[in-house]
Amino acid sequence: FQEASFELNLSSPLKGAVIRYTLDCSAPDERSSAIFDETLEIGQSTVVRARAFAAGHAPSFSETRTYVFLEDVIRQSPDGLPPPGGYYRWGKNRVDYGMDTAIVKDPVYRKTIISDLKSIPSVSLVLDPEDLFSSESGIYSNATRQGRENERSAAFELLPTTAQPGFDINCGVRIRGGFSRTAENPKHAFRLFFRKLYGTGKLKFPFFGADAAQEFDNVDLRCSQNYSWNMGGDSKGLFLRDQFSRDLQLSMDRPAARGDYYHLYLNGQYWGLYNSCERPEASFGVSYFGGVKEDYDVIKVDSGRGQSYTITATDGDLDAWRKLHELATAGLEDDAAYQRIQGRNPDGSPNAEYDNLLDIEGLIDYMLIILYGGNLDSPISRFSRNRVGNNWHGMRDRNGSHGFRFFIWDAEHTLLDILENRTGPFPAGESFERSNPQWLWQQCLANADFRRLVADRAHNLLSSGGLLSPENTRRVFEKRMKQIEKAVVGESARWGDLGGRRGGFLGLFGIGNSGPKTRDEHWRGEANRVLNDYLPLRSGVLLSQLWRQGLMPDITPPRHRKLPGGKLELSAPRGRIYYRLDGKDPRDTGDEVNPAARPYEAPIDTGKGSPIKSRVRYKGEWSVLVEIQPGSSKQ
Repeated sequence: FQEASFELNLSSPLKGAVIRYTLDCSAPDERSSAIFDETLEIGQSTVVRARAFAAGHAPSFSETRTYVFLEDVIRQSPDGLPPPGGYYRWGKNRVDYGMDTAIVKDPVYRKTIISDLKSIPSVSLVLDPEDLFSSESGIYSNATRQGRENERSAAFELLPTTAQPGFDINCGVRIRGGFSRTAENPKHAFRLFFRKLYGTGKLKFPFFGADAAQEFDNVDLRCSQNYSWNMGGDSKGLFLRDQFSRDLQLSMDRPAARGDYYHLYLNGQYWGLYNSCERPEASFGVSYFGGVKEDYDVIKVDSGRGQSYTITATDGDLDAWRKLHELATAGLEDDAAYQRIQGRNPDGSPNAEYDNLLDIEGLIDYMLIILYGGNLDSPISRFSRNRVGNNWHGMRDRNGSHGFRFFIWDAEHTLLDILENRTGPFPAGESFERSNPQWLWQQCLANADFRRLVADRAHNLLSSGGLLSPENTRRVFEKRMKQIEKAVVGESARWGDLGGRRGGFLGLFGIGNSGPKTRDEHWRGEANRVLNDYLPLRSGVLLSQLWRQGLMPDITPPRHRKLPGGKLELSAPRGRIYYRLDGKDPRDTGDEVNPAARPYEAPIDTGKGSPIKSRVRYKGEWSVLVEIQPGSSKQ
């Protein structure tokens, strides 16, 4: 970011090289690009691309730098017209340029908008303008086109600040998304590919933090679409739904696609609020689980306008997934079948002859997040009358100890109706081509041990202190809410008028008469609805839905009370309490009492050892499992 004019010098380590440069975002070439022979004065937002040419040497890769003057940014295209050299048409795609003066000059926002544009990091994406907006070959103007043939060379930068270093790297870029590729949507998402074809290859930077992967083959820059201001001016625009669900999965110590928030500049033009996202493919597996890409099978739905919405393998093949579907179709009520999909003998001991095909506990956590959010479009889509899967990724390491693990993905249709019930059962998945994690969940529910695991985990996650409890979900949601509450002003200025009327050039596209969507009225209104209406009650609603499905036992679980001297008192209105001090379940296979379990008779000396696990047994049935950490009041 720049605040004052400066002189820019270009140099090359190659002796005798001629440096050519451009200021229009096109890649420099040896014939038509300007020769650098004196310093460049940079006094406004500018994209400089440079390349060195020398006899006897291959041309260098392009180097790109984006210099942003925020006083310029807030004045970009106030009339909605393209910037100098910009495209008036993006093929058949709806067109929108610039910053809305109704926001930029509003007394509420005009004093803060510069700092709002600095409130989160910024990234820059630069492509030859024709590669973006040409009606014949531009990826933005032909957003429904997919595949490698619709990947274009680009430069990607994390703009440096005093608080963080930046980077610049050449890459390939495609449009990402499904339904959002429609021409009626002027704000598209991007997928970046870091290949040696374009320069150095992998991105080597802690883009998702120090505790995440440190190098990447690809990264997504996603943006909210279904409930957004750019696509229909939806007043439910929140920009948090998907990231919130992925944060919940990560909080459970499950593999999850990390993400963060950025302002994006596209060819120097401010393009709004974007959400970075890891992509759960083979390279992700190598980063987090080890091995090589060839070790991984990754399954997803081939979705989007004109697509089949059937499963496909983005890495590896469908063989193991087909075997899992066949075994699940045959039925999992019998313990032998249920244990086999986990690579075990009927008694639960490992069997080296059986493939471990399914991470059972991971599936349960994944589905509880889906159900908690009332997800309408993943992994089964209500918009297909629940006959088609959508928005899910499954990954399996052929050499690892885990079966298929599932990743929250595009969880935009969430946090809506507090009474939404997605427990099913639904038909999608009965055919192999439409198979999905929720269908596997439904098949597993035939097994008594699986149902008990569901009940135990639901109680653990949804009850007080659990990761899906009101207090914890509020903490996770508020953290992200606070992260973007200033940045949303930029999104409002860039895209908030698409449900309103800016006049001028945009009047050609039939924009309505309502005013722009704003942070204070619309975004905070929806965020506060989620905070104050949805999150406080949703955990209890979901527990009731699971109980009505017969998945939660009627027996009241043990309650506990800490006594002076570090002892723990357990109580239950009926039945007998059994507990263990070694962190293991007091229930044995076949619903019997484990020989190592103790009947509760007097307050327990907790010590500082393993968690205390207890259940109530009444008339041969068990309550859910209660886990108590020594020295903690959490249950």
